[in-house]
Amino acid sequence: MLDKEKEDRELCDCIEKMEKLFLYDTITLLDCVLTDDPDDPEYSANMAYSRLETVMKFQSLYFGEKTNDVASFMLKEGYTQDDVDLFMAKRIDEDRRHGYN
Repeated sequence: MLDKEKEDRELCDCIEKMEKLFLYDTITLLDCVLTDDPDDPEYSANMAYSRLETVMKFQSLYFGEKTNDVASFMLKEGYTQDDVDLFMAKRIDEDRRHGYN
């Protein structure tokens, strides 16, 4: 039985490490989106948004940490309201560029 408990703990540790790495990469992507050239962007605001939603869903299911929306998550992580507004505007612009709206 002890081996099973050890395996479970190791699995939990691994999952938590993967979440931290995914979150780090997602925050890095978000920072790139926020500083990207508005006329010729290289990074996808919508991909960053989707990844943030995935982080929030995981944190809710695994850790019980509830966040209402991506904007609230960003503010909790230390971003400003101006950052949030810029990020949402970049998502709209990306949709427009790709003909989604």
